[in-house]
Amino acid sequence: MSIPLRAVVLVVALIAWLPAEAQFLGLGFESNIELTKLDLAIINRTVDEQVHGKTVGTSASWSNDDSGNHGTITLVKKYSVDGRPCESVGYTLATKRMAVRPEHYMLNSCLLADGKWWIT
Repeated sequence: MSIPLRAVVLVVALIAWLPAEAQFLGLGFESNIELTKLDLAIINRTVDEQVHGKTVGTSASWSNDDSGNHGTITLVKKYSVDGRPCESVGYTLATKRMAVRPEHYMLNSCLLADGKWWIT
């Protein structure tokens, strides 16, 4: 890959490697924050253990000392689609690198019958 691992890869990696947070942030945007596989694993674990299924407004922080990346994940809204529970989750990604501003993303996901969350 000629471009460093970027936030866009978060979605791709979550699809293939971390199915509980699978699908898509949106291709075609530019990101200045490079995420590592460990960042992705930490983000996934944080969402699964501290955010999904909690009350609206629940927020959890994550950080990876190795990469210098960190952020917050917040449960913004709960709703249902065809009787399935769904959630809007806000992600803020940041890095220790100078002159790189935090980036904000919103993902909607629904709980599947097998207990996994699928980003819609």
